[in-house]
Order: sequence, then structure tokens, then C-alpha cells
Amino acid sequence: MLVLLTICIFLSLLCPQPVWAGEESVPGLHLAKAEWACEVRGEDDYDPNPEGRFPRGQRGYAYLVVEGFQVDRLGEYYVLQLNVDVALETRRGLRLFTQKDVLELEEWYLEPPANTWFYIYVDVPWWAPRGTYVAVITVRDVLAGSVLEEKREVVVY
Repeated sequence: MLVLLTICIFLSLLCPQPVWAGEESVPGLHLAKAEWACEVRGEDDYDPNPEGRFPRGQRGYAYLVVEGFQVDRLGEYYVLQLNVDVALETRRGLRLFTQKDVLELEEWYLEPPANTWFYIYVDVPWWAPRGTYVAVITVRDVLAGSVLEEKREVVVY
């Protein structure tokens, strides 16, 4: 019996069977790129701040590229609608600040876009306590009714 099992395993290694891949699942609303920045000038034109460290009394930016949103066709145009909320929490989850609809993005295209980019910023108050916080960025796809929540650490010094 053991010999027969060994022969079957050996033959299966010599004669591999094809494996058929299923349809690739398309991820829903997601961030293709999310980076802190010192300054943003345009699409893919920004000064990265990989550590997410921002001084008190200055402006902090986040550069974001979103994919997986719904696009509707209206006549000859394609439209997308995204709303962005921002919140700041302590590392333990205590919410210190929330701002709804920091960005209300409605864009029109001649062809359906694969992604869209935008940036958001916050003016760090001069009196803000130094420390490490968690920024909560919520992107809502108005057309699909889906929500994406992304949490990233940010340091105020």
C-alpha cells in the first residue's frame, strides 16, 4: 500500500494537471497611494514626508490616489462623486477632532477613469500638544454607497 501511494505521488509530480484560474476579483474602494507630504503642487508632484512628522503652527498634507470607485454615465460624460472626512484620535482611540466633508469631489470625464488623486491638508495649531496621533481619513463613494476608512499615524512636534 505504501509503495502504491509513493508511486501515485511520484507520477503526479511528473504529470502536473493544469489549474484553471477563476475570475480575478476586483477590489472595492481602496487607496492606491496614501502618503504624508510637506507640500503638494499637482498630480504626482509633491514633497513626501514619509515619517508623517509635522511642526506645530504649520500645514500638513496627505496625498491620496483612490481606485475602485463607481462611475456613472450621464450622456457622453462619466462622473464620480467622493466625499472625504478627517478625524484625529489618540493612540488609544479617543477622538479629538472630526471634520466632515473636508473635500467633496465631483469629477467629469470623457472616458471612465481608473483612479483619481487629490490632497487634503490640516493647519496644525501652534498650541497643539506634541505627540503621536492617529489620523482617520474616511472616503465615501456617493454613487456606490461604499465607505473606506484608513488610519495612519501622524506626529506633531
